[in-house]
Amino acid sequence: MPSRTRALAATLLTSAVTSFVLATPTPAHAAPRVGLVQAVGVTSSTVTLSWPKYKGATKYKVERASNYAFTKGRKTVGARTNKVTVKGLRAGTEYCFKVRAYNRKGKHLATSARTCKPAAAIAVPKTGVNVTALTYNICSKACDKSADARKAGMKNWATRRPIVTRTILGSGADVVALQESSGWSTVTDDVRSIYSAVPDNGYYRTSSLLYRTSRFEQVIDTVTFPDPAAEGGVATETTTRAQTIDIGNGRKATWSELRDKRTGKHIIFVSAHVTPEKGAKFDARRKVETRNLIAKVNAVNTNKARVVYLGDFNSNKSRGYAQDTPARVMGASGYVDAYDQAKSLSRPNYNSGANGRLTPVKSYTYGDHVDKVWVRKGDRIGVVAWANIQPRRGSKYAGPMGSDHCPIRVTLRVA
Repeated sequence: MPSRTRALAATLLTSAVTSFVLATPTPAHAAPRVGLVQAVGVTSSTVTLSWPKYKGATKYKVERASNYAFTKGRKTVGARTNKVTVKGLRAGTEYCFKVRAYNRKGKHLATSARTCKPAAAIAVPKTGVNVTALTYNICSKACDKSADARKAGMKNWATRRPIVTRTILGSGADVVALQESSGWSTVTDDVRSIYSAVPDNGYYRTSSLLYRTSRFEQVIDTVTFPDPAAEGGVATETTTRAQTIDIGNGRKATWSELRDKRTGKHIIFVSAHVTPEKGAKFDARRKVETRNLIAKVNAVNTNKARVVYLGDFNSNKSRGYAQDTPARVMGASGYVDAYDQAKSLSRPNYNSGANGRLTPVKSYTYGDHVDKVWVRKGDRIGVVAWANIQPRRGSKYAGPMGSDHCPIRVTLRVA
């Protein structure tokens, strides 16, 4: 083929390819988005959704499906405001939702990203008493050694300590589970006005517990045994039902059996911190640690008290079912994440892991929280409320941050 002919053919081919590329439709995800859709409350048959008002929209359509791909159980609900309660759901089943905005002429303006939430697997008891629990990885001196924390602008522990103290004292929590707390050597004195601290044996990776002294007291075992040197030949020994336990891979957890002064009922609260990092090796470690945690607490629970687990489990749904090993292990033992059971939620899509930055990290689909509170089905403990209570200033967190995590507060109703 002559060179001029080859050149002409190449030009025509390039033109055709260019025309094809230009004619390719714009991807659907590039369309205008309705803002962050949040599930702000659930019951065993409903999920309530809220989203920002979309400019020019006079009505919305909420699409629901019973799978992520939106191929099963699809239904549509109309809404005239930016909040709707989707009814007729099955308890414990996860649903995904999309919001579409329309103007008064019925023209479609925008569609949201999908958000997914299960209808509650457990109900809030109609009677009982409320107990408020807080889980908070305070990253005390650990963040002083972290290059990522310094890059995010986090202050050292000496500066952050009073911030963390104010957050805890103002939280209204009855029980506080702390992680990476061993650097807080003055915790007993700092919170003395409201709380007592359960000793954590001083391990660097140990998680500790605080309890409101006006509400709870630690359970004490009294053992009697023969002692010829004692009066009457019998001696007694008391042991507080609290302990720091090894859960494998160098990780520690602290538990304490507490008695509610209002009701006399006993609950074991557990503060745990399992292995961080992503990847199959670390998923396997978290699986072992969570299994050990449950087994060891079960072994010491001789009073058959109800158990509430709190802490930094370093995993969430976005990693996938197979990789979210703590949830799989907890689920196999009958435990559910309080985040998925709460009758009301505040800032549910603001991730509990904040990376120490003032700009909130948001997750559109699930709310990617590594900080968890677990309650067991059948224990007659319902979840009234879940909240990310990191102080805010406008659209950002108030600085400086006390930690690279946000404090998570959960209100439980104990029947």
